[in-house]
Amino acid sequence: MLTASAFTAHARETCNPDSFSNPDLVICGQQSFEKVDALLNEQYKKALGSLAPAEQLQLKGVQKKWVRFKEGFCEEIYQGTFPGAEAPIDRLGCLVQTTNARLGELVALQTGLPLDGFYKAATALAGQNREKGLATSMERLGGADFDDPLWKQYADGHCEMAVQLFREDFANCIVRMRFQLPLNR
Repeated sequence: MLTASAFTAHARETCNPDSFSNPDLVICGQQSFEKVDALLNEQYKKALGSLAPAEQLQLKGVQKKWVRFKEGFCEEIYQGTFPGAEAPIDRLGCLVQTTNARLGELVALQTGLPLDGFYKAATALAGQNREKGLATSMERLGGADFDDPLWKQYADGHCEMAVQLFREDFANCIVRMRFQLPLNR
């Protein structure tokens, strides 16, 4: 709770993007998170408005799972560096990255086009032998399995929607979503 109130206090201050002091990094990080969170909320409303009632209900459930994952995952990152002065910065960085990734997923639910660069990067890595190399490059980009039950619930729910709406391969969707996870995992 103490860190949450500290974030709120910093939100009213001006971000100094030229400073690398921890207090300035927290202020800038909080303001970045507030911006991406506002965009996410706008996009969520647009996504809900573009879906049929049954899909809206499904999206609401997936969104709740994502919120639980994001909060738990970023708290774990925070606790990993706490009581260090970098802990709030790490948590804010995680919040910005996971929120930005979810924002991209919400756009993809409306357009059918994932905007995370995953498929483009996988194709480039596959090289000339695209048929044979694509599966290998996708697994490589997705990194190791991520054994977090909250993430699994969220990713499974989201990928079920992607399969229903756009026929994205479920396994590819899961790997693509691992690709989006913050690198500091």
